Amino acid sequence: MDDRPREKDRGLLVLLAVFLMLFPFLFKPWIHGFDTVAYYSWLRTVAIDRNLDVGDEFSHFGYGLERGRTPTGYTYNEWAVGSAILWSPFFLLAHVLVTLADRLGFPVAADGYGAPYIWAVSLGSAIYAFIGIILTYRLCCALFSPSVSVLATLAVWLSSPLVFYMYSHPIMSHANDTFAYALYLYTWFQTREDRSFRGALLRGATAGLCALVRQINAMFVCFPLAEFLVNGIRSWQRSHSFRECSQAAVNVATFSLAWWVVYLPQVIVWRVVFGRWIELNPYASSANIGFDWLHPHFLEVLFSTNRGLFVWSPLLLFAAIGWGFLWQHERRLSSLISTNFVLQLSLIATWQVWNAGASFGQRFFTNAMPAFSLGLAALIASVQKRVSLRWLIIGCAFFIVWNGLLIMRYALEDIPRAGSVPLKWLLWGQFTVLPRYWLRIVEVLLRRF
Repeated sequence: MDDRPREKDRGLLVLLAVFLMLFPFLFKPWIHGFDTVAYYSWLRTVAIDRNLDVGDEFSHFGYGLERGRTPTGYTYNEWAVGSAILWSPFFLLAHVLVTLADRLGFPVAADGYGAPYIWAVSLGSAIYAFIGIILTYRLCCALFSPSVSVLATLAVWLSSPLVFYMYSHPIMSHANDTFAYALYLYTWFQTREDRSFRGALLRGATAGLCALVRQINAMFVCFPLAEFLVNGIRSWQRSHSFRECSQAAVNVATFSLAWWVVYLPQVIVWRVVFGRWIELNPYASSANIGFDWLHPHFLEVLFSTNRGLFVWSPLLLFAAIGWGFLWQHERRLSSLISTNFVLQLSLIATWQVWNAGASFGQRFFTNAMPAFSLGLAALIASVQKRVSLRWLIIGCAFFIVWNGLLIMRYALEDIPRAGSVPLKWLLWGQFTVLPRYWLRIVEVLLRRF
């Protein structure tokens, strides 16, 4: 009897247990900071006010004076609409329950601002992120053993910014972004040999969802389009017949059509609010944030103490190294995630706010956690031949604890919410935060419970 399905089921139970256990400690449903208001306002203004002017929402949360007007007379809101669309089922369910409670005489207002709405969309983010984690785990299991897969998935999840943004800051796009990218990778892997209409349709739709959640993800179309092109060239070389390579053209058209259909809500919003069908950099109009193509910050994005990816989340460096080992198992998948990472890094490094501003770690790469999980799984599977899995578990646990301490320090403002952190303090503070703040930590825990 094959034990792999049973092991895979146990892995799912482990992930579910961790997902549920973290709620009492980390879950914080709230709208805090400008970005959360911007993402949430799209949902509230369409569902409650039935329009696309978010002026009321920004004013309600205290940002009314900071927003100007677009050429079409709407309040500026540069943020993507994908998260609002993903949250909408949770928001609408909350609205139905609040409306019912209001009619029964309970003192609640069905205005889209109350706690039930915030709880609903926050829970939605956590659930979407967890679905992305499950998809990542299943994708890892397709290439590696369930024990390696669950260890890699857990380690990357809990030692990266994802755990923070799915629980403690859920009304951002990062949890939804992780879900969208995991769905895209999983769909691509399942249909990678499918050259039919269906395969191209699914890959195009999931890639479109990635861009709908965060516009930077539009770059993810590069690899599948290149695949179609290569397939067309190979078909021509084999037969020298346009009929043989026409399937590649059909796939390109199908992929593109599916992508644009999914992305259509954003196009409509840009047209109404900005007066243009495509807004390549909406942040330039309102905040004058652009790109410096001649002076990229590649090393700073990865290694700076100002939210450098591998400084704040050191396990991810090992995971990135693991992409080389993944090449031995699945070359096309390794090429896909490596290409997407390089494209994303190239664009972020040239952006004027490459350090992500006020954030926990390098949050711009939160969506890449499925890719890092695959890399870490490949690395663990290779190292496991010489090192006991027990020691690898201990090593991963160290990085998980390290990230937990960073979250604790970030919450206590022991490290600044934005800007550089002296490397010595970033490291030394990890070993001293518990004795320095143990009374406050106990107080916070008691208050939460």
